[in-house]
This record gives sequence, structure tokens and C-alpha cells, in this order.
Amino acid sequence: MSSLLDLIKSFRLYRMCLLCAFLLLGCDAGNHYPHNIILCIGDGMGVAHITAGKIAAGTLNLEKFPVSGLVTTHSANRLVTESAAASTALATGKKTNNRAVSVLPDSTPLKTLFEHARDVGKSTGVVVTSSVTHATPAAFMTHVDNRRKQAEIAEQIVNSGIDVLIGGGRGYFVPASRQGSRRKDDKNLLAALESRMPLVLSADNLSANSDGQKLAALLAPGGLPAAANRDYTLARLTRLAIQILSKNTNGFVLMVEGSQIDWAAHHKDAPNIISEMLDFDTAIGAALDFAQSEGRTLMVVTADHEAGGLALHDGSIQDRQVSATAFTTGGHTASMVPIFAYGPSSADFSGILDNARVGQILIDRLQKRKTPATGDREARR
Repeated sequence: MSSLLDLIKSFRLYRMCLLCAFLLLGCDAGNHYPHNIILCIGDGMGVAHITAGKIAAGTLNLEKFPVSGLVTTHSANRLVTESAAASTALATGKKTNNRAVSVLPDSTPLKTLFEHARDVGKSTGVVVTSSVTHATPAAFMTHVDNRRKQAEIAEQIVNSGIDVLIGGGRGYFVPASRQGSRRKDDKNLLAALESRMPLVLSADNLSANSDGQKLAALLAPGGLPAAANRDYTLARLTRLAIQILSKNTNGFVLMVEGSQIDWAAHHKDAPNIISEMLDFDTAIGAALDFAQSEGRTLMVVTADHEAGGLALHDGSIQDRQVSATAFTTGGHTASMVPIFAYGPSSADFSGILDNARVGQILIDRLQKRKTPATGDREARR
């Protein structure tokens, strides 16, 4: 009789343990989806660029990420992509032709991560060191058939619903009659932008405009000064964006780009690659500090493509010096680029992924769903 009672007790204990396991799994599944997403893109950043930065710094904020992998970057029509097509893949989960900005090769608009975010009440923001009309930020905010249409991109940005817009590109927002304009018409987009949100035209005025939930800061006519020539870091701009966006209780999606890593690589300029890489890493650190303290933020760091075909040939770890480099091209390459992830859903970014798959995962997690395994296989072909 006692053995029967023991068996019944054991069965009850087993059922309780099983129930607790299901409850824990359920809680874990709920926490799997991020409240906020911060996507950091190092334009042109390959493994060698990161290596050069690490040699110079000793330790990078990138080293704090528990998940890493590699990303393939080809576009719909070229093995070697460029920023518009690559950023379209990250922003929409779809491939397109080189130079197209968040449209299919037939010019059909593609719904972006930011548009999905606004559908669920989240705020959106962009922080870049290029013009805000450049290909990478444009892919998250606009839809055009050619990245060169920056005047049109500026018009779409004004009407995009963006909450935080920080970078350069002021020249595309002022009428042709004004000095420094890069437009061919008399549209005053600065006035239109200012009617929608506080507008700042100098880095000196940034801190005085952080109390609201929106901000546009166009800090240069074109791209921002190079990192070595700026008295403020990309980290400062990133912290400001997070401070504003995090006021939305529904959460936010932020894209931060270290834009000029690519520019330095095009010029085969190793010292500036390093300074831009380290400036980008300060922004990564600022965003990671927030993600670690907030606890519900998915942070992903990757690149749109590799630039320069950079190789490191000599230097010194002890002296933190890269003394000999080589470049295979002044353009881009088809090399895979690294990806790093932290926070809810971060495990989904390990291994080898295609850039369109990265975009799909970001959108799916924002919508609190998972794509089926068949979708995974299709995306990896």
C-alpha cells in the first residue's frame, strides 16, 4: 500500500514539475521578443576593419556581445553589392538591385522595419555620420528607384514619420536660392521639417533639445566631419537619440550608422579607417549600456558590405599599432561581414545568415512571431 502511495506522490510531483517547466518556457518565450531594437551598421566594415580597430584600442565594445556570426551581402543583380541594396535587405528582408532604395527591381515599394514599427506604436530614429539622405538611412525611411535622388529622398524623409533624425545633409533640405543648397528647386524642406519636430542645425544646441519625443538635427551641409575632426562622438549622438526615443512606452527602433568607415576604405586610408571604427565602437558601447540596463532591448551590429578588400600585414599589439596594410580595391568586395547580437532574440543571429534573412528576423521579432523553418531555408539559398 505504501509503495502505491509513493507512486501516486511521485506522479503528482512529476505533473507539478512538468507544469512548472511549461510555465517557465512560456515566460521565456514571451521574453524572447524585444521591446526595443537597436541596429548598428558599420558601413563597409569587414573583419579586417574590426581587427585594426581592436589592435589600436586593445579592447572593443564589440567584444561584449555573446552572439556572433557572418552575413552574406550579394544584391539581387550583383555579387558585389552597394549600400542601397544591402541596406534595403536589412531594412525590409528583401533583395533588390544595386542602387535601389527599399523598392523591388520593378520599383514596387517594400515595407520597411520602421514602417512595421510605427504600425505597432513604436518610435523610430536614425543617427548617422553621413547625410541622412545617403543610401543606408534612406533605406529605412524612403522608397526610390535610385539612391542618387537625394533631393527626392529628403522630401520623403520629411513625410516619413521619423521621430529622431540626426546626421548631416542639410543642403538637401534648403531651397536652391540659399547658399549651401544641394537642391535644384525652391522647396524649403527645413521649414517643413521644423513644423513637425524641433530642428537643430548645430551640435552646440543638441543638449538643449532633448526634453521632447522628437528631434531633427542636421549638423552639416553634407556628411559630418570625419571622426578625427569632430569635437563630439557618435556615442553622444546615439545617447541623445535613445534618451528621446525611450520616452515612448511602446518602445522604439533605432538605426545607427558609422557611415565613414566606408569612405576611408574607398580612399585606402588605414588611419582614418581606425579612427572611424573606434568612433563607431563608442556608439556601440553607448547603445549596449542602455540595452544591458533596460533588459528588453535587442541590439544587432553588422555591416552592409565590406569595403576596400582590406588586409593587415604588420603592426604591434604591444604598441597598438597597425603599420602595414593592403587594399585589393577602392570599391566594395563580396566578402561576408560579421554580425553581433545581444538581448532578446539574439541567438537567432548566430551562424551564417544572408542579409535579407537578418531583415526578416528583425521584422518578425518586432511582430512577435517566428518564420517557419522553410522560410529559413529559402532565405539562406
